[in-house]
Amino acid sequence: MPAHTFQISVKNTLTLKKATKNKPLPIVVVFVSDEGQILGNLGDAQYISRATALIQQSHFKGTLGKSVTDYALDDQASPAISIVGVGKLDKLADNIAKVAVATYDVIKNSQSAAILWGDTICQIHFTQFVTALIGASYRFEHHKTKPKDADTLREIVIISNKDTQTDYDKALVFAQATAAGITTARDVANEAPNVLNPSELAKKAKQLAKDYADTVSVTVLNEKDMKKLGMGCFLAVSQGSDAEGKLAVIEYYGKSKKSDKKAKLDKPFALVGKGLTFDSGGISLKPAAGMEEMKFDMGGAASILGTVRAVAEAGLEIDLVAVLACAENMPSSRSARPGDVVTAMNGTTVEILNTDAEGRLVLCDALCYVQEHYDARIIIDTATLTGACVIALGSVRSGMYSNDEDALFALQAASEYTGDLVWHMPLDDAYDEQINSKIADVQNIGGREAGSVTAACFLQRFIKEGQAWVHLDIAGPAWKSGSTNTASGRPVALLTQYLRSQA
Repeated sequence: MPAHTFQISVKNTLTLKKATKNKPLPIVVVFVSDEGQILGNLGDAQYISRATALIQQSHFKGTLGKSVTDYALDDQASPAISIVGVGKLDKLADNIAKVAVATYDVIKNSQSAAILWGDTICQIHFTQFVTALIGASYRFEHHKTKPKDADTLREIVIISNKDTQTDYDKALVFAQATAAGITTARDVANEAPNVLNPSELAKKAKQLAKDYADTVSVTVLNEKDMKKLGMGCFLAVSQGSDAEGKLAVIEYYGKSKKSDKKAKLDKPFALVGKGLTFDSGGISLKPAAGMEEMKFDMGGAASILGTVRAVAEAGLEIDLVAVLACAENMPSSRSARPGDVVTAMNGTTVEILNTDAEGRLVLCDALCYVQEHYDARIIIDTATLTGACVIALGSVRSGMYSNDEDALFALQAASEYTGDLVWHMPLDDAYDEQINSKIADVQNIGGREAGSVTAACFLQRFIKEGQAWVHLDIAGPAWKSGSTNTASGRPVALLTQYLRSQA
Protein backbone atom coordinates (compact mmCIF):
# COMPACT_ATOMS: atom_id res chain seq x y z
CA MET A 1 0.00 0.00 0.00
CA PRO A 2 1.24 3.60 -0.52
CA ALA A 3 3.06 5.26 2.35
CA HIS A 4 0.62 8.19 2.32
CA THR A 5 -2.31 9.69 0.41
CA PHE A 6 -0.87 13.14 -0.17
CA GLN A 7 1.68 14.54 -2.60
CA ILE A 8 4.76 16.41 -1.38
CA SER A 9 6.79 18.89 -3.42
CA VAL A 10 9.49 21.48 -2.74
CA LYS A 11 9.38 25.02 -4.12
CA ASN A 12 11.53 28.06 -3.49
CA THR A 13 8.73 30.63 -3.33
CA LEU A 14 5.28 30.71 -1.80
CA THR A 15 2.70 31.63 -4.44
CA LEU A 16 -0.94 31.36 -3.44
CA LYS A 17 -3.64 31.51 -6.09
CA LYS A 18 -7.10 32.81 -5.33
CA ALA A 19 -9.27 30.40 -3.38
CA THR A 20 -12.10 28.63 -5.22
CA LYS A 21 -15.07 26.66 -3.98
CA ASN A 22 -13.38 23.35 -4.76
CA LYS A 23 -9.84 24.35 -3.81
CA PRO A 24 -9.42 26.59 -0.79
CA LEU A 25 -6.11 28.23 0.08
CA PRO A 26 -3.62 25.99 1.88
CA ILE A 27 -2.91 26.32 5.55
CA VAL A 28 0.50 28.00 5.97
CA VAL A 29 2.77 26.53 8.67
CA VAL A 30 5.42 28.67 10.38
CA PHE A 31 7.92 27.32 12.90
CA VAL A 32 8.76 29.22 16.09
CA SER A 33 11.42 28.56 18.74
CA ASP A 34 10.91 28.75 22.48
CA GLU A 35 12.41 32.25 22.35
CA GLY A 36 9.69 33.44 19.97
CA GLN A 37 11.99 33.38 16.93
CA ILE A 38 10.29 32.72 13.59
CA LEU A 39 12.58 30.35 11.73
CA GLY A 40 13.12 31.87 8.31
CA ASN A 41 11.56 34.71 6.31
CA LEU A 42 10.64 32.71 3.26
CA GLY A 43 7.02 33.75 2.85
CA ASP A 44 5.29 36.97 1.94
CA ALA A 45 5.76 39.71 4.55
CA GLN A 46 2.03 39.60 5.34
CA TYR A 47 2.30 36.01 6.57
CA ILE A 48 5.24 36.84 8.80
CA SER A 49 3.43 39.87 10.24
CA ARG A 50 0.30 37.79 10.86
CA ALA A 51 2.39 35.10 12.51
CA THR A 52 4.08 37.67 14.72
CA ALA A 53 0.73 39.11 15.77
CA LEU A 54 -0.64 35.60 16.45
CA ILE A 55 2.33 34.79 18.68
CA GLN A 56 1.83 37.98 20.68
CA GLN A 57 -1.96 37.77 20.98
CA SER A 58 -1.99 34.09 21.97
CA HIS A 59 1.06 34.39 24.28
CA PHE A 60 2.55 31.47 22.35
CA LYS A 61 5.71 30.14 24.01
CA GLY A 62 7.14 28.07 21.14
CA THR A 63 6.98 24.92 23.26
CA LEU A 64 7.94 21.78 21.37
CA GLY A 65 4.90 20.25 19.65
CA LYS A 66 2.45 22.96 20.66
CA SER A 67 0.55 24.93 18.02
CA VAL A 68 -1.93 27.74 17.51
CA THR A 69 -3.86 28.63 14.34
CA ASP A 70 -5.44 31.78 12.88
CA TYR A 71 -8.06 30.62 10.37
CA ALA A 72 -8.79 34.13 9.00
CA LEU A 73 -12.52 33.39 9.09
CA ASP A 74 -13.44 36.97 8.13
CA ASP A 75 -11.14 37.03 5.08
CA GLN A 76 -11.64 34.25 2.53
CA ALA A 77 -8.80 35.68 0.41
CA SER A 78 -6.23 34.90 3.13
CA PRO A 79 -4.91 31.49 4.13
CA ALA A 80 -4.98 30.07 7.63
CA ILE A 81 -1.71 30.56 9.49
CA SER A 82 -0.54 27.91 11.95
CA ILE A 83 2.36 28.37 14.36
CA VAL A 84 4.17 25.19 15.42
CA GLY A 85 6.62 25.27 18.32
CA VAL A 86 10.01 23.61 17.90
CA GLY A 87 11.27 24.20 21.44
CA LYS A 88 14.95 24.91 22.11
CA LEU A 89 17.07 25.38 18.98
CA ASP A 90 20.03 23.49 20.47
CA LYS A 91 17.72 20.44 20.79
CA LEU A 92 16.21 20.77 17.31
CA ALA A 93 18.20 17.90 15.79
CA ASP A 94 16.89 15.53 18.48
CA ASN A 95 13.31 16.77 18.21
CA ILE A 96 12.77 17.23 14.46
CA ALA A 97 10.60 14.08 14.23
CA LYS A 98 8.35 15.42 17.02
CA VAL A 99 8.07 18.70 15.11
CA ALA A 100 6.97 16.74 12.03
CA VAL A 101 4.31 14.83 13.97
CA ALA A 102 2.97 18.07 15.45
CA THR A 103 2.92 19.62 11.98
CA TYR A 104 0.93 16.74 10.53
CA ASP A 105 -1.58 16.97 13.36
CA VAL A 106 -2.15 20.62 12.42
CA ILE A 107 -2.57 20.11 8.68
CA LYS A 108 -4.19 16.66 8.33
CA ASN A 109 -7.76 17.99 8.11
CA SER A 110 -6.94 20.61 5.45
CA GLN A 111 -6.87 19.88 1.73
CA SER A 112 -3.41 21.35 1.29
CA ALA A 113 -0.60 22.93 3.26
CA ALA A 114 2.43 25.13 2.69
CA ILE A 115 5.29 24.70 5.16
CA LEU A 116 7.74 27.60 5.45
CA TRP A 117 11.14 25.97 5.86
CA GLY A 118 13.69 28.41 7.28
CA ASP A 119 17.46 28.65 7.37
CA THR A 120 17.62 27.41 10.98
CA ILE A 121 15.75 24.19 10.17
CA CYS A 122 18.37 23.30 7.60
CA GLN A 123 18.55 20.72 4.84
CA ILE A 124 20.25 18.25 7.22
CA HIS A 125 16.97 17.94 9.13
CA PHE A 126 14.86 17.73 5.99
CA THR A 127 14.98 13.98 5.30
CA GLN A 128 14.12 13.08 8.87
CA PHE A 129 11.31 15.66 8.91
CA VAL A 130 9.67 14.41 5.71
CA THR A 131 10.04 10.76 6.74
CA ALA A 132 8.40 11.47 10.10
CA LEU A 133 5.70 13.64 8.46
CA ILE A 134 4.70 10.73 6.22
CA GLY A 135 4.97 8.31 9.13
CA ALA A 136 2.53 10.42 11.17
CA SER A 137 -0.17 9.63 8.61
CA TYR A 138 0.28 5.87 9.02
CA ARG A 139 -2.67 3.67 9.94
CA PHE A 140 -3.07 -0.10 10.13
CA GLU A 141 -6.79 -0.77 9.87
CA HIS A 142 -6.88 -3.77 7.52
CA HIS A 143 -9.07 -5.79 9.88
CA LYS A 144 -11.47 -3.06 11.00
CA THR A 145 -14.96 -3.30 9.54
CA LYS A 146 -15.46 0.43 10.18
CA PRO A 147 -12.12 2.25 9.87
CA LYS A 148 -11.85 5.89 10.91
CA ASP A 149 -12.56 8.57 8.33
CA ALA A 150 -9.52 9.27 6.16
CA ASP A 151 -7.57 12.49 6.62
CA THR A 152 -8.47 15.10 4.00
CA LEU A 153 -4.90 16.24 3.29
CA ARG A 154 -3.93 15.83 -0.38
CA GLU A 155 -1.00 18.16 -1.03
CA ILE A 156 1.98 19.57 0.88
CA VAL A 157 4.36 22.16 -0.53
CA ILE A 158 7.54 22.79 1.43
CA ILE A 159 9.03 26.23 0.76
CA SER A 160 12.82 25.88 0.74
CA ASN A 161 15.82 28.16 0.38
CA LYS A 162 16.25 29.35 -3.22
CA ASP A 163 19.92 28.42 -3.56
CA THR A 164 19.51 24.77 -2.48
CA GLN A 165 16.48 23.67 -4.52
CA THR A 166 18.29 20.75 -6.20
CA ASP A 167 19.56 19.44 -2.87
CA TYR A 168 16.05 19.56 -1.44
CA ASP A 169 14.61 17.76 -4.46
CA LYS A 170 17.13 14.92 -4.03
CA ALA A 171 16.50 14.78 -0.30
CA LEU A 172 12.75 14.57 -0.91
CA VAL A 173 13.12 11.57 -3.23
CA PHE A 174 15.27 9.76 -0.68
CA ALA A 175 12.94 10.64 2.21
CA GLN A 176 9.92 9.28 0.34
CA ALA A 177 11.81 6.08 -0.51
CA THR A 178 12.75 5.66 3.15
CA ALA A 179 9.15 6.30 4.22
CA ALA A 180 7.93 3.66 1.75
CA GLY A 181 10.34 1.17 3.31
CA ILE A 182 9.23 2.04 6.83
CA THR A 183 5.58 1.64 5.85
CA THR A 184 6.32 -1.80 4.39
CA ALA A 185 8.10 -2.84 7.57
CA ARG A 186 5.24 -1.59 9.76
CA ASP A 187 2.54 -3.21 7.63
CA VAL A 188 4.29 -6.58 7.72
CA ALA A 189 5.10 -6.46 11.44
CA ASN A 190 1.61 -5.29 12.42
CA GLU A 191 -0.12 -8.15 10.60
CA ALA A 192 -1.86 -10.83 12.66
CA PRO A 193 0.23 -14.01 13.13
CA ASN A 194 -2.53 -16.28 11.81
CA VAL A 195 -2.38 -14.28 8.58
CA LEU A 196 1.38 -13.75 8.37
CA ASN A 197 2.98 -17.18 8.81
CA PRO A 198 6.50 -17.99 7.52
CA SER A 199 5.25 -18.79 4.01
CA GLU A 200 3.34 -15.51 3.80
CA LEU A 201 6.39 -13.58 4.99
CA ALA A 202 8.41 -15.23 2.22
CA LYS A 203 5.68 -14.20 -0.25
CA LYS A 204 6.21 -10.57 0.85
CA ALA A 205 9.79 -10.96 -0.30
CA LYS A 206 8.64 -12.42 -3.62
CA GLN A 207 6.40 -9.39 -4.10
CA LEU A 208 9.51 -7.18 -4.13
CA ALA A 209 10.77 -9.12 -7.14
CA LYS A 210 7.51 -8.29 -8.92
CA ASP A 211 7.53 -4.63 -7.88
CA TYR A 212 11.17 -4.09 -8.86
CA ALA A 213 11.65 -6.70 -11.56
CA ASP A 214 14.63 -4.91 -13.14
CA THR A 215 16.75 -4.98 -9.99
CA VAL A 216 15.39 -7.57 -7.53
CA SER A 217 15.29 -11.36 -7.59
CA VAL A 218 14.13 -13.70 -4.82
CA THR A 219 14.78 -17.35 -3.98
CA VAL A 220 12.90 -19.15 -1.21
CA LEU A 221 14.30 -22.26 0.50
CA ASN A 222 11.96 -24.70 2.25
CA GLU A 223 12.74 -27.05 5.12
CA LYS A 224 13.77 -29.84 2.75
CA ASP A 225 16.33 -27.51 1.16
CA MET A 226 17.60 -26.42 4.57
CA LYS A 227 17.93 -30.02 5.73
CA LYS A 228 20.18 -30.75 2.74
CA LEU A 229 22.29 -27.75 3.70
CA GLY A 230 22.62 -29.01 7.29
CA MET A 231 20.78 -26.08 8.91
CA GLY A 232 19.96 -28.03 12.07
CA CYS A 233 19.68 -24.98 14.33
CA PHE A 234 17.03 -23.33 12.16
CA LEU A 235 15.08 -26.58 11.82
CA ALA A 236 15.17 -27.15 15.59
CA VAL A 237 13.06 -24.00 15.93
CA SER A 238 10.66 -24.51 13.01
CA GLN A 239 10.00 -28.24 13.56
CA GLY A 240 7.53 -27.63 16.40
CA SER A 241 5.07 -25.77 14.16
CA ASP A 242 2.72 -26.97 11.45
CA ALA A 243 3.74 -23.83 9.53
CA GLU A 244 6.84 -24.71 7.52
CA GLY A 245 9.94 -22.57 7.99
CA LYS A 246 11.29 -20.63 5.02
CA LEU A 247 14.55 -18.88 4.17
CA ALA A 248 13.90 -16.02 1.74
CA VAL A 249 16.98 -14.77 -0.14
CA ILE A 250 16.60 -11.38 -1.84
CA GLU A 251 19.21 -10.09 -4.30
CA TYR A 252 19.26 -6.42 -5.29
CA TYR A 253 21.31 -5.50 -8.36
CA GLY A 254 21.93 -1.77 -8.01
CA LYS A 255 25.52 -1.91 -9.21
CA SER A 256 25.68 -5.12 -11.25
CA LYS A 257 23.18 -5.72 -14.07
CA LYS A 258 20.43 -8.22 -13.29
CA SER A 259 19.64 -8.48 -17.01
CA ASP A 260 22.99 -10.18 -17.58
CA LYS A 261 22.40 -13.94 -17.72
CA LYS A 262 25.63 -14.45 -15.77
CA ALA A 263 24.75 -11.73 -13.28
CA LYS A 264 26.47 -12.09 -9.94
CA LEU A 265 26.44 -9.68 -7.03
CA ASP A 266 29.74 -7.80 -6.69
CA LYS A 267 30.92 -7.70 -3.03
CA PRO A 268 27.35 -7.10 -1.83
CA PHE A 269 26.26 -5.65 1.45
CA ALA A 270 24.41 -8.39 3.32
CA LEU A 271 21.40 -7.97 5.60
CA VAL A 272 19.95 -10.77 7.71
CA GLY A 273 16.64 -10.51 9.60
CA LYS A 274 15.08 -12.62 12.33
CA GLY A 275 11.60 -13.53 11.11
CA LEU A 276 9.77 -15.33 13.93
CA THR A 277 6.20 -14.70 12.84
CA PHE A 278 5.10 -15.85 16.28
CA ASP A 279 7.19 -16.83 19.28
CA SER A 280 5.39 -18.79 21.99
CA GLY A 281 8.71 -19.76 23.54
CA GLY A 282 8.32 -23.37 22.43
CA ILE A 283 8.63 -25.93 25.24
CA SER A 284 10.07 -23.11 27.39
CA LEU A 285 6.65 -21.46 27.14
CA LYS A 286 6.34 -17.72 27.70
CA PRO A 287 3.91 -16.25 30.26
CA ALA A 288 0.45 -15.50 28.85
CA ALA A 289 0.54 -11.79 29.72
CA GLY A 290 1.71 -9.83 26.71
CA MET A 291 2.27 -12.90 24.54
CA GLU A 292 0.18 -11.32 21.77
CA GLU A 293 3.10 -8.94 21.18
CA MET A 294 5.19 -11.88 20.03
CA LYS A 295 3.73 -11.37 16.56
CA PHE A 296 6.32 -8.56 16.43
CA ASP A 297 9.16 -11.05 16.83
CA MET A 298 9.69 -10.88 13.08
CA GLY A 299 10.49 -7.16 13.35
CA GLY A 300 14.05 -7.83 12.21
CA ALA A 301 12.92 -9.49 8.98
CA ALA A 302 10.28 -6.78 8.51
CA SER A 303 12.93 -4.07 8.80
CA ILE A 304 15.17 -5.84 6.27
CA LEU A 305 12.23 -6.22 3.87
CA GLY A 306 11.49 -2.51 4.28
CA THR A 307 15.13 -1.57 3.78
CA VAL A 308 15.29 -3.47 0.49
CA ARG A 309 12.17 -1.64 -0.69
CA ALA A 310 13.67 1.71 0.31
CA VAL A 311 16.96 0.92 -1.43
CA ALA A 312 15.18 -0.22 -4.60
CA GLU A 313 12.83 2.79 -4.55
CA ALA A 314 15.77 5.16 -4.14
CA GLY A 315 17.77 3.30 -6.81
CA LEU A 316 20.94 3.14 -4.72
CA GLU A 317 23.93 2.03 -6.78
CA ILE A 318 25.00 -0.86 -4.58
CA ASP A 319 24.68 -4.64 -4.67
CA LEU A 320 22.77 -6.10 -1.76
CA VAL A 321 21.69 -9.52 -0.52
CA ALA A 322 19.05 -9.82 2.19
CA VAL A 323 18.11 -13.04 3.97
CA LEU A 324 14.89 -13.44 5.98
CA ALA A 325 14.89 -16.33 8.46
CA CYS A 326 11.14 -17.06 8.59
CA ALA A 327 9.86 -19.50 11.21
CA GLU A 328 7.26 -19.99 13.95
CA ASN A 329 8.24 -21.18 17.44
CA MET A 330 5.46 -23.38 18.82
CA PRO A 331 5.15 -26.12 21.49
CA SER A 332 4.27 -29.59 20.20
CA SER A 333 5.43 -33.19 20.39
CA ARG A 334 7.88 -32.35 17.61
CA SER A 335 9.40 -29.31 19.34
CA ALA A 336 13.02 -29.12 20.33
CA ARG A 337 13.58 -29.75 24.05
CA PRO A 338 15.87 -28.09 26.58
CA GLY A 339 18.92 -30.36 26.58
CA ASP A 340 18.81 -31.19 22.85
CA VAL A 341 22.02 -30.88 20.83
CA VAL A 342 21.76 -29.74 17.21
CA THR A 343 24.28 -28.97 14.48
CA ALA A 344 24.49 -25.70 12.56
CA MET A 345 25.24 -25.38 8.86
CA ASN A 346 28.95 -24.77 9.54
CA GLY A 347 29.24 -27.91 11.70
CA THR A 348 29.13 -26.19 15.08
CA THR A 349 27.19 -28.18 17.69
CA VAL A 350 24.75 -26.27 19.90
CA GLU A 351 23.24 -27.35 23.21
CA ILE A 352 19.73 -25.92 23.55
CA LEU A 353 19.15 -24.95 27.18
CA ASN A 354 16.14 -22.73 26.53
CA THR A 355 13.85 -23.07 23.51
CA ASP A 356 12.80 -19.43 23.97
CA ALA A 357 16.30 -18.38 22.91
CA GLU A 358 15.31 -19.35 19.39
CA GLY A 359 16.12 -16.21 17.41
CA ARG A 360 19.84 -16.80 17.62
CA LEU A 361 19.30 -20.37 16.36
CA VAL A 362 17.58 -19.32 13.14
CA LEU A 363 20.03 -16.44 12.69
CA CYS A 364 23.19 -18.48 13.09
CA ASP A 365 22.25 -20.73 10.17
CA ALA A 366 21.20 -17.70 8.10
CA LEU A 367 24.58 -16.09 8.80
CA CYS A 368 26.33 -19.29 7.75
CA TYR A 369 24.29 -19.36 4.55
CA VAL A 370 25.30 -15.83 3.59
CA GLN A 371 29.00 -16.51 4.21
CA GLU A 372 28.85 -19.75 2.25
CA HIS A 373 27.18 -18.26 -0.83
CA TYR A 374 28.29 -14.59 -0.97
CA ASP A 375 31.50 -12.63 -0.65
CA ALA A 376 29.86 -9.93 1.45
CA ARG A 377 31.75 -6.77 2.31
CA ILE A 378 29.77 -6.63 5.56
CA ILE A 379 26.91 -8.56 7.17
CA ILE A 380 24.37 -6.69 9.30
CA ASP A 381 21.73 -8.66 11.16
CA THR A 382 18.68 -7.17 12.87
CA ALA A 383 16.67 -9.03 15.45
CA THR A 384 14.19 -8.55 18.28
CA LEU A 385 16.60 -10.81 20.13
CA THR A 386 16.57 -10.21 23.88
CA GLY A 387 14.46 -8.73 26.63
CA ALA A 388 17.77 -7.96 28.31
CA CYS A 389 18.47 -5.29 25.69
CA VAL A 390 15.11 -3.68 26.45
CA ILE A 391 16.09 -3.51 30.13
CA ALA A 392 19.47 -2.01 29.22
CA LEU A 393 18.42 0.56 26.58
CA GLY A 394 14.63 0.75 26.65
CA SER A 395 12.92 1.67 23.37
CA VAL A 396 15.15 4.65 22.56
CA ARG A 397 18.24 2.97 21.12
CA SER A 398 19.06 -0.34 19.44
CA GLY A 399 21.98 -2.28 20.87
CA MET A 400 24.84 -2.39 18.34
CA TYR A 401 27.55 -5.05 18.42
CA SER A 402 30.34 -5.27 15.86
CA ASN A 403 33.79 -6.62 15.10
CA ASP A 404 34.51 -3.78 12.66
CA GLU A 405 35.43 -0.26 13.77
CA ASP A 406 34.68 1.39 10.41
CA ALA A 407 31.17 -0.06 10.41
CA LEU A 408 30.60 1.19 13.94
CA PHE A 409 31.53 4.75 13.01
CA ALA A 410 29.49 4.70 9.78
CA LEU A 411 26.38 3.32 11.48
CA GLN A 412 26.76 5.77 14.35
CA ALA A 413 26.85 8.64 11.83
CA ALA A 414 23.76 7.28 10.06
CA SER A 415 22.08 6.91 13.45
CA GLU A 416 22.63 10.56 14.33
CA TYR A 417 21.58 11.72 10.85
CA THR A 418 18.27 9.87 10.94
CA GLY A 419 17.44 9.95 14.64
CA ASP A 420 17.16 6.13 14.45
CA LEU A 421 19.53 5.76 17.40
CA VAL A 422 21.97 3.00 18.37
CA TRP A 423 24.35 2.37 21.26
CA HIS A 424 27.67 0.55 20.96
CA MET A 425 27.68 -2.52 23.22
CA PRO A 426 30.64 -4.74 24.30
CA LEU A 427 31.79 -8.12 22.99
CA ASP A 428 34.51 -8.97 25.53
CA ASP A 429 35.90 -12.51 25.64
CA ALA A 430 34.83 -12.75 29.29
CA TYR A 431 31.18 -12.57 28.19
CA ASP A 432 31.76 -15.20 25.51
CA GLU A 433 32.94 -17.67 28.16
CA GLN A 434 29.40 -17.70 29.59
CA ILE A 435 28.11 -19.67 26.58
CA ASN A 436 30.67 -22.47 26.68
CA SER A 437 28.85 -25.83 26.87
CA LYS A 438 29.96 -28.90 28.78
CA ILE A 439 28.69 -31.31 26.12
CA ALA A 440 28.67 -29.28 22.84
CA ASP A 441 30.64 -26.50 21.18
CA VAL A 442 28.33 -23.79 22.50
CA GLN A 443 25.09 -23.41 24.44
CA ASN A 444 22.30 -21.09 23.35
CA ILE A 445 22.03 -19.07 26.58
CA GLY A 446 24.58 -17.74 29.03
CA GLY A 447 22.62 -17.10 32.19
CA ARG A 448 20.84 -13.99 33.50
CA GLU A 449 23.83 -11.64 33.43
CA ALA A 450 24.38 -9.57 30.26
CA GLY A 451 21.81 -11.53 28.29
CA SER A 452 21.95 -9.27 25.22
CA VAL A 453 25.75 -9.44 25.18
CA THR A 454 25.94 -13.22 25.42
CA ALA A 455 23.33 -13.51 22.64
CA ALA A 456 25.56 -11.36 20.43
CA CYS A 457 28.57 -13.47 21.45
CA PHE A 458 26.65 -16.55 20.33
CA LEU A 459 26.09 -15.04 16.87
CA GLN A 460 29.73 -13.98 16.62
CA ARG A 461 30.75 -17.63 17.01
CA PHE A 462 29.30 -18.16 13.51
CA ILE A 463 31.15 -15.28 11.84
CA LYS A 464 34.27 -16.28 9.95
CA GLU A 465 37.54 -14.59 10.82
CA GLY A 466 37.98 -11.45 8.73
CA GLN A 467 34.28 -11.07 7.94
CA ALA A 468 32.97 -7.63 8.95
CA TRP A 469 29.76 -8.02 10.94
CA VAL A 470 27.24 -5.94 12.89
CA HIS A 471 24.42 -7.19 15.09
CA LEU A 472 21.54 -4.86 15.96
CA ASP A 473 19.34 -5.96 18.85
CA ILE A 474 16.12 -4.04 18.14
CA ALA A 475 13.90 -5.65 20.79
CA GLY A 476 13.18 -2.26 22.37
CA PRO A 477 12.66 0.04 19.36
CA ALA A 478 10.91 -2.42 16.99
CA TRP A 479 7.44 -1.78 18.38
CA LYS A 480 5.57 0.39 20.84
CA SER A 481 3.71 -1.39 23.61
CA GLY A 482 0.69 -0.10 25.44
CA SER A 483 -2.37 1.55 23.92
CA THR A 484 -0.76 1.99 20.47
CA ASN A 485 0.80 -1.50 20.31
CA THR A 486 2.18 -0.92 16.84
CA ALA A 487 5.36 -1.58 14.91
CA SER A 488 7.77 1.35 14.53
CA GLY A 489 9.52 0.37 11.29
CA ARG A 490 12.93 0.77 12.88
CA PRO A 491 15.75 0.47 11.90
CA VAL A 492 14.82 0.97 8.22
CA ALA A 493 15.84 4.64 8.27
CA LEU A 494 19.19 3.81 9.89
CA LEU A 495 20.05 1.01 7.45
CA THR A 496 18.91 2.90 4.36
CA GLN A 497 20.96 5.98 5.29
CA TYR A 498 23.98 3.78 6.06
CA LEU A 499 23.74 2.06 2.67
CA ARG A 500 23.28 5.45 0.99
CA SER A 501 26.47 6.71 2.63
CA GLN A 502 28.36 3.62 1.47
CA ALA A 503 27.07 3.98 -2.10
